[in-house]
Amino acid sequence: LRSLIIHQPRQDPLRLQIRWKKWGPAKIPHKKPRWIPMARSKMFVDPPTCLIAQAELDHEKSLHTQYEMRMKALVQYLYEDEAKFSDTGEAGRMEAEQEEKDHIRLVKENEEENRRVAEMRKLRLEQEMEQIKINVQRELSAKEQEEKERIESADQLVRREADSMRRRILPQNLEAAINEALDNPLDPEFALDRDGHIYRGRETKSLKIPEDQREKLTIPEKNQSTEKISLE
Repeated sequence: LRSLIIHQPRQDPLRLQIRWKKWGPAKIPHKKPRWIPMARSKMFVDPPTCLIAQAELDHEKSLHTQYEMRMKALVQYLYEDEAKFSDTGEAGRMEAEQEEKDHIRLVKENEEENRRVAEMRKLRLEQEMEQIKINVQRELSAKEQEEKERIESADQLVRREADSMRRRILPQNLEAAINEALDNPLDPEFALDRDGHIYRGRETKSLKIPEDQREKLTIPEKNQSTEKISLE
């Protein structure tokens, strides 16, 4: 052994082989090189004897084997389940295809519903337009009737004013009109009896007027209906 150690080439301490490391600082190995033989203190030493019974070792080995088998079975089951029911598995593919079919069906139903609603809206808008035309025509007719009545009322007012202008008293006829009014005074007083006869003038005696010469009070029609006056 000594000769082997002597004839072994020496290693330069500055050129010792350092195990290459990818991360972290490099470290000089603290163990002896591989070409140096075993130390004398460790030669001819029996390995430690195991004191565990062989039956117990066999049982432990069988348990470990069962554990490995079960874990492998569980891992295989999980792998198959993942491959079957995941998004990229067979079930996921079938579910994606079903979802695509359902989406296409729902899109078609939505388009049909949109067409039906559009037709109903079109029909409703046409009906509303017809109703608007009818309402506008009715309003125009009412406005025309109202304008015609306004023109007739204005025409009657103009005629009344023209008639009153014709019956006005001119300045040169003022004195004659005053004399005529003094000669023929007007009495606005009147009286009514229960039968609807009117007696004009404050000095008129109702009992002295014959029944066939009495003036009957006439009531004008209002809204095509007659009204009765009851005197109590």
